[in-house]
Amino acid sequence: MDFETDPLIEQISRNEKKETFGLIVCALFHQPKPIEFADFYHQLIQNLQNNFTDDEKQSIYLYPIAHLHITITTLFSFKNPWPESPEKCLQHWKDCFTQLKQTSKKKSFILTLNAIHLSNAAGYFQFKDENNGIENLRQSIRTICIPEDGQPLLHIPNIVHTSFLRFIKKPNDPIKFEEKFHRICKEIFDKTNEIHFDIDEICLAFETRPYMHIECDEFHVLDIMKC
Repeated sequence: MDFETDPLIEQISRNEKKETFGLIVCALFHQPKPIEFADFYHQLIQNLQNNFTDDEKQSIYLYPIAHLHITITTLFSFKNPWPESPEKCLQHWKDCFTQLKQTSKKKSFILTLNAIHLSNAAGYFQFKDENNGIENLRQSIRTICIPEDGQPLLHIPNIVHTSFLRFIKKPNDPIKFEEKFHRICKEIFDKTNEIHFDIDEICLAFETRPYMHIECDEFHVLDIMKC
């Protein structure tokens, strides 16, 4: 696989603080994470680190658990140029989120960890949306959250997933890296009981650093919808 390196991830790995402007509707960002999922994640990361070579460790960035999240919708990508009026943009999406809260069904989302995948850009968890709660919310977002004239279109993923690994540089042996990643993930996944949890909180997050490397505080979590 021809892995894609990411300069932003390289900056994050060096703890360089690049200021960005992004807005997403997301889940699983609240703290603490569901205990079964948190335990599984720590075990997986430890096993990956124990088995990777020095070159492989230097090639990847593994997310701290605090920054794991499920993007339900990207309202304004942090990769876009800043809006001409950041304050106006923020207020528009706050108003949309308020309307979303008023019209959405107050019902928790039931998720099951379904698989662990590796793309050319990221390693990620894929979840099964057991009660179609996230899909129904995404349908509501399509109706309610309309960008203002001249603003970029929404980006709504077609799966329910959480990225946890990205690339700083390409591994010297991509084939061996890929094989090792899949083997370790399969070993851990196969011997773990089904990971099943409820999501009872959705938030509107202000992404002032790339890939949600922000604090879970009032400045960054602009609004919360209880499910």
